Amino acid sequence: MRRAAAVARLLVGGVLVVAAACNRSLPEAACDLLVVNDIACTIVVFVDGRRAFAVAPRSERTLEDVGTGRHVLEATNSRGDLIERRPIELALGEDFVWTITRCA
Repeated sequence: MRRAAAVARLLVGGVLVVAAACNRSLPEAACDLLVVNDIACTIVVFVDGRRAFAVAPRSERTLEDVGTGRHVLEATNSRGDLIERRPIELALGEDFVWTITRCA
């Protein structure tokens, strides 16, 4: 009888530990891109050759869950002139902040 009670206590304890772990939030696995437009002109941001969004002067925008691995970022002005091109490599859960400081 003692052995059965000990096993029951171990099982209940194990269930409580698992339940407590389930309530904890997991680390953020998404890779986000934050673009800060620190200039007086609108910029257009491309990720891997695809248009992501425009960023108004002196503001910022976020592209959520870009994905892990290598990416090529490009920023153009409203006329389509390339302002900056930047290759990046993102690990799981890594975010990237890109600040644009010139119009052309």
